[in-house]
Amino acid sequence: MATKKANNASQSKIPVSAKIDRMIERENATVKAYASVNIGGAFVIKDIAVVDGQKGMFARMPFRSYKTGSGETKYSDIAFALTDEARQSLNDAVLGAYREAMEESEDELPDEYESPAQKM
Repeated sequence: MATKKANNASQSKIPVSAKIDRMIERENATVKAYASVNIGGAFVIKDIAVVDGQKGMFARMPFRSYKTGSGETKYSDIAFALTDEARQSLNDAVLGAYREAMEESEDELPDEYESPAQKM
């Protein structure tokens, strides 16, 4: 009986919202921002990185690194989505919040602002 409830619960859509906590302003940085995600008003994950990777933008979950007995560095996610649907919802929420933050920061530039590329 408990298995059936768990399966039904995983099929219902849980609301996911995100906000950008910090933008990274360094040129050529692969990490563009850090976000927090609210899942169903009941669970929050902080320090999700917005990464500009070789295959495009994506949300990278927080992780920790550690050394093995042989000195090799390993990485382990602290929190992660269990289904493709959950991963996609989380990614969409974070990237949507990032796009909104970028649009807001562009709106805050004064009209007479010239980018460094325009000055050349």
